[in-house]
Amino acid sequence: MLAAVLAAAAGASAQPGPAAPADPEAEAEAETGPAPVAETAPEAETEAEAETETEAEAETETETETDPPGGPDFGPPIVIEDIEVVGNRSTLDTVILRALPIRAGDALRASDPRLRDARFKLLALGYFRDVTLALRKGTARDHVVLTVTVVERGTIVLNRLWFGTSVASPWWLGADLGERNLLGTGLAVGAGVVYAGNGDISGSRDQWAGEVRVADPSVRGSRLGWRGSFTWVHGSEPYRVGGASGDDSAEHFRAFSYQRVVARGGATWDATALARVSADLRIEAIDATLPVAPTRTLSDGRVVPVDLSLRPGSSEVVSLALGVDHDTRSDPVLPRTGARFTAQGELGSRLLGGSYDFAALLARYERWWPAGARGALGVRLAGGVIIGDAPRFERIHVGDVDRLVTPRALGLVVSAAGSPDLLHSGTGDVSYGEVGGSAIVEYARPLFRRTRTIYGGDVFVGAGLWALATRDDVTLRDVSAWRAAPVDLVVDAGVRLDTEIGIFELTIANALGRVPL
Repeated sequence: MLAAVLAAAAGASAQPGPAAPADPEAEAEAETGPAPVAETAPEAETEAEAETETEAEAETETETETDPPGGPDFGPPIVIEDIEVVGNRSTLDTVILRALPIRAGDALRASDPRLRDARFKLLALGYFRDVTLALRKGTARDHVVLTVTVVERGTIVLNRLWFGTSVASPWWLGADLGERNLLGTGLAVGAGVVYAGNGDISGSRDQWAGEVRVADPSVRGSRLGWRGSFTWVHGSEPYRVGGASGDDSAEHFRAFSYQRVVARGGATWDATALARVSADLRIEAIDATLPVAPTRTLSDGRVVPVDLSLRPGSSEVVSLALGVDHDTRSDPVLPRTGARFTAQGELGSRLLGGSYDFAALLARYERWWPAGARGALGVRLAGGVIIGDAPRFERIHVGDVDRLVTPRALGLVVSAAGSPDLLHSGTGDVSYGEVGGSAIVEYARPLFRRTRTIYGGDVFVGAGLWALATRDDVTLRDVSAWRAAPVDLVVDAGVRLDTEIGIFELTIANALGRVPL
């Protein structure tokens, strides 16, 4: 579960949604490939029209997000006499009103930051493409009416689309769909399924996984929410037994079979208008058929044991997790300003009834600044550490930190290919680790903004570094830190589209992860 936090940072982009989504593994980053983009190509639009729309939006956005002068105590005192909601056709008024950090009857000043935060809070729900707030005179002196105008977006979302081919799996195909605002009530539901065919690796089999999720971010209009999910994985995990680093031929791998049944449930609390904390309980049953004393033959002829980081037969994982999410981005899909910080700590223990004792802490941070008249410059940071006897599936996978590597699909490893090892630092042999992270700088520039079907598109380019190592590599090393915790380059460029049914990306990394060259 925790590794999904890193995967979200390393992937393409986060789907629009509430500050704390129904389940961490559904967060993120849409992996949708080129085909859907072709199916939903934007209508013809002149370059002049696109330029005008983009510049107008940039000017409006800057005005909305500038902090009022003088701080929160600046300006005349006012009383919110009433709050009007305009523009919502599918979302109930009560859902919008309960998300606002302001209530009718509140006394504040015109520069109160809650007025600014209200827009961010509503955008973070993921139900709206745009939100504007306006004040007009009320029936008495110093009384005002707050008008909230929303522009709804589609709430049925294609969270992820998985497909591709590799040595481990000649083909895989799957999708994850969600309804973020069921019948306008704010209830979020979702489900995903993926199937991967059996490849040429000895011991492998067909793989499949399925998941269902449900969440209510605000119980009866309160700050308290709840969420739950159920996941079933029928997998076949590859591991290297020979061959040089970077040689991904099937004969250099073996695979073992396993099943995972995972139930999660938890609560969320809106600490502020823009921050949410969460607590979750996870109960998981694992049944793994492991080889006896697996080994690997190195290129120099030495034979070393392979640690598969699992108990043979049946085992359980029982863990508690605490998380925090703070989001001030101007837009959850194509941001130009603001930041988002998420962190999650998890503790698994035999004292709770599990078979593994471990702790994990993962965090990610992104920050965006305007760059020039139309562009945006962003920094994405992610990192984590796993301590103790964590099961294999809870460790950091190379696909979680390197976007040039095929990511896991609902927990399934569908490719045995390693990192491209662009800096020749030894990353081509890395698959799992306990200490790792990435740092990426990205520049994005709007191509167009629209009001129909395809709301906007950005062209972007990014580059950065990532690292992944085991704790022994770092603490017991007899080589340089560079070799012990190999660092490699990650680059990506492409187009990101915000559409009625989710985020679509056509990028270099997206292509490499689906059809290895």
